[in-house]
Amino acid sequence: MATFPSKEWCEEAVRLVNEDPERSLAARGWKGDVGVVVDAEPGQLARPFVVHVRTRDMHVEPPRVLEDPDDLDELEPAYLARAPYSVWKQLLLGSLDPVEAVLRRRIAVKGDLQQLIDRLRFKGLADRVLAGLQTEYADELP
Repeated sequence: MATFPSKEWCEEAVRLVNEDPERSLAARGWKGDVGVVVDAEPGQLARPFVVHVRTRDMHVEPPRVLEDPDDLDELEPAYLARAPYSVWKQLLLGSLDPVEAVLRRRIAVKGDLQQLIDRLRFKGLADRVLAGLQTEYADELP
């Protein structure tokens, strides 16, 4: 079981995405890399977690964990998603709708939102990946 957030958790998520039969449809026409920042919160996550992901030939490449959110500035990802740990946890548990989270500015997303909106029809892929990820959360560890 992998802990969210961690490199191991991201690697498992990428593996499950790449194995999903709907991946090639969802990836068709996708352009750009993605940076994700899980902001620290007292008592829940001690320091920010930052990951950068690229796609190539309709496959997600292994994730690259970075030391600091500022490290993404050099990479200039086409997309950047940033939110506090508790918001990401709610998204992963399914208690917060991703569209609602963006609209209510609980998660900040930068990039071509139309490309993201076009892929909302592939929500089942994300649901399957999250269902297959055995996750323990950083704030629940002993």
